[in-house]
Amino acid sequence: MVALTQFEGDHPLLRLFPALREIDARATETKLVVAACATAVTLATFLLSYLVSFNLPVFRALKTKEKVFWCLSVVRSAFGAVIVVLSGWYWVMDPTLSQDVVKATTQTSFLTASIIVGFFVFEVTALAISDIVFRTFDPALFAHHWLCLVGCSTMCLYYEIGHFFGIQGVMLEMTTPFSCLCWVLLKSKMARTTLWKCNQLFLIHLFHMRTIIEGYMLLMTYRQWDSVMANMPVVVFVLLYTQVVLQFVWLTPYWTYKKTSQFFNPIDFNQSTAEKGTKGAYRGKEGMEHRADKRNDIVSLHIKGS
Repeated sequence: MVALTQFEGDHPLLRLFPALREIDARATETKLVVAACATAVTLATFLLSYLVSFNLPVFRALKTKEKVFWCLSVVRSAFGAVIVVLSGWYWVMDPTLSQDVVKATTQTSFLTASIIVGFFVFEVTALAISDIVFRTFDPALFAHHWLCLVGCSTMCLYYEIGHFFGIQGVMLEMTTPFSCLCWVLLKSKMARTTLWKCNQLFLIHLFHMRTIIEGYMLLMTYRQWDSVMANMPVVVFVLLYTQVVLQFVWLTPYWTYKKTSQFFNPIDFNQSTAEKGTKGAYRGKEGMEHRADKRNDIVSLHIKGS
């Protein structure tokens, strides 16, 4: 069993659930149970959000795909709010994990890692089903979710290392509640309101903060490079830094650009892309019909000339 650090007595998880002080958070059974409970709670939140939202006229007017995304937005917002509190504890109150970015662990960091894995089990399942049913595919979201699931479960729970990156790194999800609120307000035809604009501006600033956090994780890697090289298995190193570099170089800058563009042009990018594809297909069909009519006219003129 992992001993509680001097800072953990007031941790939100232990204050809400005092019985967690007595369990062995490092045991495989505990990890599986906590992850399964997190998945079940996430699924229950999804179903509850559908039942509650169905009373809203704006929700009933949405397409099936948009209703699913609405409920997923509620789930992601709830997870983002909870996980920011749990992760923020280690940024503000408990410096234990940053003292050794590879080997440092705590009772609550194991519990938090299990919660993260449970949520992403739901996320990748919902994403796969949604992509198959609605014939969509978002490579950025796909890469992000799968790398989070595989990386956190492998690094934090199986090898029991890298809790600094897994637990403090999940602070990047601080953008999720505001990103989801942006989409819900957009679908509620409130994109021109002061609330939407303030939320969007704050969201853009949070995406810039993500870049700072990612840079800090790379800085901590540099400062403790000897420990990383000596104690981190190759498979964990590849999974971790693939995720960190992708976030720092591609995902966060791309999402920051998209949200900044959306502030000046408040549209649903996914829907506009679909409509563009449909419009292009229509034009393609129209062009084929026009060319066919033109060939028929040429044939007719040829017959008359004969």
